[in-house]
Amino acid sequence: MTRFILPALMAFAMLLGHSAQAQSLTEVRTKLQAALQRNLSRTMIDGALPHLDLETGEVSRFYPTENHEVILQMNDLYVMCAMLVTDAGKEATVDYYMAQNRGSYGVIRTEINNRAPIRALIKAGKAVRLE
Repeated sequence: MTRFILPALMAFAMLLGHSAQAQSLTEVRTKLQAALQRNLSRTMIDGALPHLDLETGEVSRFYPTENHEVILQMNDLYVMCAMLVTDAGKEATVDYYMAQNRGSYGVIRTEINNRAPIRALIKAGKAVRLE
């Protein structure tokens, strides 16, 4: 009978560990999404996200339309992706790079229509899908 108890206890411990890990993952996702919404609320002007193109000097207005479910992790940093649309209806992809500070998260960098940096980080194995 003892030989059955140990495997049962080990299986139970694995289930508890998996449950705690899943809960913390859900908590991280929830905190990241809430922080992104707070950031959007603070940076929007007249319902749009203004974006200054440093090469042309033009300011574009973007409207958030859809957040992607995939979150990437780079050690203690996270990357969330979303779709934006311009006044003219042109779609743009935005990557929000986020870091934790005192238990909450904040956006530290935003890349609009510039996927090269995140693609390079993924290719180098530095950014992986949060699962």
